[in-house]
Order: sequence, then structure tokens, then C-alpha cells
Amino acid sequence: MRATFISICLCLLLTACNQRVIEIPEILKNHPDRASFVKLDDPNTQPIVLFNGKDLTNFYTYNTQNGINNDVEHNYQVQDGVLYFAGPKPGYLATNDSFKNYYLKAQVRWGETKYPPRMKSPRDSGIIFHFTEDRVWPTSFEFQVQEGDMGDNWCTGPVTCTDSKGTPYPLNKENRIIKYADAEKPSGEWNLLEMLCYDNHAEYYVNGVKVNDIHNLSLTEGKILFQLEFADVYYKDIELIPLK
Repeated sequence: MRATFISICLCLLLTACNQRVIEIPEILKNHPDRASFVKLDDPNTQPIVLFNGKDLTNFYTYNTQNGINNDVEHNYQVQDGVLYFAGPKPGYLATNDSFKNYYLKAQVRWGETKYPPRMKSPRDSGIIFHFTEDRVWPTSFEFQVQEGDMGDNWCTGPVTCTDSKGTPYPLNKENRIIKYADAEKPSGEWNLLEMLCYDNHAEYYVNGVKVNDIHNLSLTEGKILFQLEFADVYYKDIELIPLK
């Protein structure tokens, strides 16, 4: 009986050790809507590690010519625990699952190579979210990841929202909401990207600085993708925490 009891205790201890306790991100600790993020206080809530540092589990690939999970040119690779996107064909790495009401973080930095027709353009990528259909580019919202413009918002397709001042978008066919702060690091350095999506609201943070605040999103749930768009780019530390 005693041996059985000890075995049970050891099993429970090992299980507890294997469970990762949520470390509440700094941007959430004093957030004005913190009280509504009830999942953060639920002991059963676990962070969702979207990228495990080893392979593309939790994701699928897509590009315009080869479709889903047919990455014959190996444009999406894992190198030394980091995601590496390279190649001249626009496409993306997307989550298998859909999400709503979450905190998302990722780190990003640029590679060296650009591809036609963007050889003289800023390096470009992005985090597209709340999408359901696969195409370039799907109906969605985008946390812009582009040199000099990291933190802009793009409305793609028949979607609507308002900016932090209540201005409706698209505005006179303008789909871009420009960031109101610049916190981007020099090209080649890692940038921490954080995003809150809850109810019909989205907030973008770059290196801990809030850079955009989007309201009244016409879409509130969907998959998340990371773009390859004519420039080599690296991503790592991709993790999601449920909020509600």
C-alpha cells in the first residue's frame, strides 16, 4: 500500500513538473482589460507552443503554385531551432487550428536575400490572422512585418474595422492603418512581436511598445499564418496563451 501511495505521489509530481506554469507577459499585467482575461487565472490553462523548435508540427505550408503541404522547393525549414523562410514564391506557414481570444508572441529577424520583383523594396513579411480560406492573400487582418513599417495593420479582402480614434476602415479604399509608434530594431536584429486578439479587438506590440490598436474587427476567429513575401526571414519562439 505504501509503495503504491509513493508511486502515485511521484506520478503526480512528475506531471506537475512537466506542466508549464503561465508566465503572464508584461503587457498583460496592468492591461485595462486584465480582469476579463479569465484564462490567465485558470490553473488548467497552459501556453500553446506553436513552434517546437524541431519541426513544422502544428503548421502546414502553402504557396500559390504548389498548394497545401507541397513544399517541394523547401521554402520553409527549421535550422538550429529557428524557422527559416526563403524563396521567390509568395506563401506562408499557417496553423492547423483556428483560435480566438488569445495572446500571441513571436520573434522575427530578416535574412539577407531579396527576390524579384522586390529587389529594391523593403523586406516584407507579416502575421495574418482570423482567416479561414487558403489563398494569397486570404480575407483577414494583418500585423504588418516590413522594414520600417513593423506594426501597421492591413485589412485584406471584405473586412472592416476602426482605428484607435474610431475612424472606420477601409477608408476611401485605403486598407492600411499606420502604426503610431516606431519600436523596430535595425535590420538583422531580433524583434519581439506580441499581439492581443480578444472579442473584436486587436493590439500590436513591437519590442514591448504598443504600436497599433484596432477595434470593431468584422472577423474574430480563425487561423494564423506567417508570410514569405519575396525576402528571406526568420521566426522563433512562437507561442500562444488563451485569454478567455
